[in-house]
Amino acid sequence: MWWWVLIWVLLVLVAAAYLGSRAWAVWGQAKELGAEVQRASATLSALETQAERLGDRPLQPELAVFGDPRALRRERLATIGALREQRHKRRVRRRPRWARHLD
Repeated sequence: MWWWVLIWVLLVLVAAAYLGSRAWAVWGQAKELGAEVQRASATLSALETQAERLGDRPLQPELAVFGDPRALRRERLATIGALREQRHKRRVRRRPRWARHLD
């Protein structure tokens, strides 16, 4: 009968040792996490300082989706006209001498 008590005592001791080792591992991981959080905080503060030093970025232009369709169409047609004019000038410059206009 006493050997049952001995088995139960051994089981409890083994369980306590296992739980103690797991608790020790969790404690070590918690300390590592604290150190990593501290390093990340230092990095973040350095980045915030750098961002403040660089200042605000210029505002991005408004997306065309939110603009006035008539104004955007006029702008598009003006751009197309300017690009056609530039292309025409480049083509004229590339023509051979005999194909150029005399004016």
